[in-house]
Amino acid sequence: MKMDVQILSRETIKPSSPTPHHLKNFKLSLLDQIMPEFYIPLTLFYPTKIGHLSPSQTLTGLKKSLADTLTRFYPLAGRIKDSIYVDCNDEGVLFSEARVNCKLSKFLDEIDIGSLNKFLPCDTPFCFGNDFDTIVAVQVTIFDSGAVAIGTNMLHKFIDTTTMCAFLKSWADTTAGSHNEVIYPDFTSASALFPPRDPLPGELQSDFRDDNSFLKKPESHVRRFAFDAAAIATLRVKAATGTVPDPTRIEALTAFIWKHFILASKAINGHATSSMAILAVNLRRRMEPPLPNHCMGNLLSTATAMHNPSETEVELAELVETLRETFSNFDSESVNALKGDDGLALISSRVEEMRNLQHGKVKMNKYRFTSWCNMGLYNMDFGWGKPVWVSHMGDPEDKRSQQAVIFIERGDGIEAWMFSDEKEVCVLEKDPEFLAYASPNPSIRI
Repeated sequence: MKMDVQILSRETIKPSSPTPHHLKNFKLSLLDQIMPEFYIPLTLFYPTKIGHLSPSQTLTGLKKSLADTLTRFYPLAGRIKDSIYVDCNDEGVLFSEARVNCKLSKFLDEIDIGSLNKFLPCDTPFCFGNDFDTIVAVQVTIFDSGAVAIGTNMLHKFIDTTTMCAFLKSWADTTAGSHNEVIYPDFTSASALFPPRDPLPGELQSDFRDDNSFLKKPESHVRRFAFDAAAIATLRVKAATGTVPDPTRIEALTAFIWKHFILASKAINGHATSSMAILAVNLRRRMEPPLPNHCMGNLLSTATAMHNPSETEVELAELVETLRETFSNFDSESVNALKGDDGLALISSRVEEMRNLQHGKVKMNKYRFTSWCNMGLYNMDFGWGKPVWVSHMGDPEDKRSQQAVIFIERGDGIEAWMFSDEKEVCVLEKDPEFLAYASPNPSIRI
């Protein structure tokens, strides 16, 4: 079925109350400064009709609640200046209204990953600049059945997934008139803990800010695999060892997918290749004391786990032990080491290490793993009930993307969204051991 999404209008939504003068300049943290300028895509699908409200009334309510939410999340309505600060000028966020000529149930019955970008306000994560400078963009698409999709692009330069979820939860609660505790975000802790640098050291600019070289991976395609609760439980048992008797769901899935990437690379090249798992780490949970989820900004780092080829077959349990050791070494002491002047030196040395691995003589396959689990994505209730599905994105027109896996939980299971070399993912799609646990792009029943 050909799906036609028509954009009916675009406008800018500004905070309902002006930002006070003393809050006009918001400092980015060092961790924000070194983050590339690309958007995090996310779409929430709501199956039920919107009560007694017409689509026009629904859109009016969403715009009003968005304006009210932006008053609390005021930097998100500003503009980034020179990768140093946000000018909180209340220029607002992009809001698009769209219609699609099909029912949500039909779309979810035969999900076309390639069409997911039609629900997003920007069809590539790399559209920042070129007259597109909003920190947040929203597209609300209404299906023939009255169902709703809310697609968002949020600029990773200042927003990590935790920040994104806090903003969406606040907007949803405001729309629904929820009596949940109002979220008042903390916009000061990140820059206080990790002060910005002006100028930013050259090695950090060239590798992370200007050319986004670590993202450039041609012919990277998107695939979606679902792991149900039974498959995950079995993998956790298979991955357990005396050292790690209780691997987490994410440890077991990361090790399983990493293992099959390693095997796929070997099948393609005829020999084993060294590989690295680059793991996203939420710093909030690892600080002492921990920071709350409403602490805004890019409070994240990465940990790296290495696998060097050997004559023996790669084992799932071996990779789990490697992952557990890597995470265990990233404790509160390691996080504290990232602060202040010593932290800048440590971050610079890690960048240099990554550069050497990327451009060194020894070929190294790199795979990034990020978990969006336990972030409440399926609790975003705008007054129409919870979303039936949360999606990432389809193949972008701009193919810059690392080998990456994003985990999104759904019910008792977890979906793995893979951005992978086409040759490797084709091997996975024909691997019976992999497919014994992973279901390729299954339907969503509503």
